[in-house]
Amino acid sequence: MNIHLFQILPATIDAGDAGFTPLANPDAGAWGDIAALRRFFQDQAIDDLDCYAFVPRDFTAQTGLDAARVRELIQAQPEADAWTFFPRTLDAAGHLNLFLQGERLLPGLCKAAGAYLESLGLTLDPDHFVPAWQNNVFNGFVAAKPVFWRTWFDLAERLFQAADDEGGALHERLNRRAPVGEPVVTKAMLGERLASVVLALDQQLQVWHCPPAEMPRAQQISEEDLAALDTLRAAYVANGEPTARQRFEALGVRLLREQRKAPARPPSAVAAERVRATLPPPVAVAPDPVSAPSALGALGGLNLSATPAASAAQAGSAAAVEAQRGELVFGCMTHVPLPVKFPDHVLPIYLGESQHEGALNLRDLAPEWVPYHPIVGGMLGNFALRNLILREYPNVRRVGVCMYRKFVSRERISGVPAEDNWMMDVVSDKEFAQQSLEQMLEPGSQEFIVGRTCGFNVGGASAGYLRHYALAHHAEDLLRYAAAATELGVFDKSEAEAFFNEKIFFMGGVELGVFPAEFWLRAIGQIEAVTWYCVQRYETRRDGYQTRAWAFCAERLGSFLLLRELRARYGEPAYERFFGQLNLITAGDNKQYVPSH
Repeated sequence: MNIHLFQILPATIDAGDAGFTPLANPDAGAWGDIAALRRFFQDQAIDDLDCYAFVPRDFTAQTGLDAARVRELIQAQPEADAWTFFPRTLDAAGHLNLFLQGERLLPGLCKAAGAYLESLGLTLDPDHFVPAWQNNVFNGFVAAKPVFWRTWFDLAERLFQAADDEGGALHERLNRRAPVGEPVVTKAMLGERLASVVLALDQQLQVWHCPPAEMPRAQQISEEDLAALDTLRAAYVANGEPTARQRFEALGVRLLREQRKAPARPPSAVAAERVRATLPPPVAVAPDPVSAPSALGALGGLNLSATPAASAAQAGSAAAVEAQRGELVFGCMTHVPLPVKFPDHVLPIYLGESQHEGALNLRDLAPEWVPYHPIVGGMLGNFALRNLILREYPNVRRVGVCMYRKFVSRERISGVPAEDNWMMDVVSDKEFAQQSLEQMLEPGSQEFIVGRTCGFNVGGASAGYLRHYALAHHAEDLLRYAAAATELGVFDKSEAEAFFNEKIFFMGGVELGVFPAEFWLRAIGQIEAVTWYCVQRYETRRDGYQTRAWAFCAERLGSFLLLRELRARYGEPAYERFFGQLNLITAGDNKQYVPSH
C-alpha cells in the first residue's frame, strides 16, 4: 500500500511541511480546502489499494504529528480502510455531531445540512444525529483508501451542484455567509464535515482512530470526563430525554471552556492561583472537629487559624464546626461598620472607608481593584474572598456569601416583605431577639442555598436581561460586558443570545447564598476576568445610582452562570428545592430598601 500525504496550501510558493506533497489551492474562493480535494479527484487517477490524505496547512501544528509519524501510524494498522487524526477531542466528544458544533459558529448550519442530506434521499436530522464521537472528524484529518473517498466525492459533487444552481432550492441556504467577522460560508462548513457523514453511515468501513495521547498537541481530557460524556450521550440515545441532552451539552461546553487559554486576570488573582497550585490536596475530615488541626495559615499578620472559628465550633453550630475544619468559608461584604454582630465564623471583607488595620481588607487581598470600587461595588469583596480562599483554605467544600445587610436563609424568618422590593423580607430587631443571626445563617447540608428567582417586566410583558437593562441602565454597558465574556470564553456566541434573552433572574447572582466551592470559585473567577477586561478597556463613568455600572452587569452574569449550573446539574424546575429566602436587615420598624450608592 502506497501512502499519499497531500498538504493543501493557499499559495503555490508555499512548499508546506517536510514529507507532505504540496497541493496548491490558490483559487479556493468561498469553498476553502474542499475545492482542492474536488479538483484532485476530478483530475487524478487513484489506486484502490493506496491510501490518500489531504491535510490542512496547520495539520502538524494542530496534531504534533509530522508526515513520517503519520506514515508509521497508518502502516501499523494495515487492515483499516480509513485512519483519523483529529486533535480537537472536545469538538468531537463534546458535541453530538459536527453539524451541531458548527451551529455555534454559524447559526442555520444544521437546517441547511438537513435540507442538503434530504435532497440526497438521506433521512438524517443533524439536530438529533448521534454517531460515535470518534467519527466526528473534519475532512483534513482523515487518511483513507478510495472506498472511502469515492463516497465522499459523490457527496461533495452533489453539494457543489446544489450550491452553484442559482435557481435551485438550496442555493441561497448553502451560500449564506456567517455574520460579520467570520469569513465562512455555509457550503464550506458543510463540506468540511462530509468526512464525518461517510464515517458514520458506511458501516462496512474499518476505521482506526488515532488516540489523542498519540498526538502531542491534541486536546487531552481525562478518562473520567470522557466517560461522563459517553454516559450522558448514551442516555440521550437510549431514551431521547431532553434533560440528558442538556446535561451532555452543558458538560461539553464547560470542558471546552476549561480547555481554552485562561483569560487575563488581575495580578492578585494570578498570585492566589499560583499559591493554590502549591497547596496539598484536601485532607480527610477529622473525627473530632474541635481538636482537629487547622490547615489555615496567616495573612498580613492576621492569624486565621486562631480563635474565631474555633470558639464558634465550641458553641456547637454545625456551620461553625464546618468552618473550623476549613470546609465552609463564609464571607460578608461590607463598606461600612457592620450594623449587627455576625457569627464568629463569618469573615467580614472590608471595602472602602471601612477598611482598617488587622482586618480582611480589599486593599490587602486584591489591591489593584481599590480604584474601581465605585463602579464595581460590593462585587469586589467576592474577588478578595476568592483570593483568600485560594491561598488559605485548601479543604473548602462550600462557600457562603452575604452582605452587611442582606443574606439568604433556608426558611422565611419574618415573613414581612420590604415595601419597595417584594423579593426581600425585612429582618429587624425583634427577630434578632427571638432567633440569633447564627441560626438564621445556618446552611444545613445543602449544596446550594439561593434566593428565589424573579423576572423583569417591560411594558406589561416579560423581558430578558438586555431589554430590561436598556430601560433601567445603559444598554451599551451590558453589550460590552457580554462581548468581553464571549471573547474570554465565559460563554460562546450562541450563549450570548441566551444571556440577553434570559428571563429568569437571581437577585444578587452569586453574591448571596451558599454554593459548592468548585462552582463558586470558577464563577467568581470568570466574572472577575470579564470585569477586569472592561475596566481596563472602557473609561465608563456614570452618576448617582448608575455609578455601579459594572456591578449591575456582573450581577446578571452571575445570575446566568448560576442558572446554567443549576440547570446542568439538576434540570428545571428541580433546582427550585434549593430556594431559600432573601432577607434585608433593617433597624426598628423600617420596611424599606434603599440601594446604597
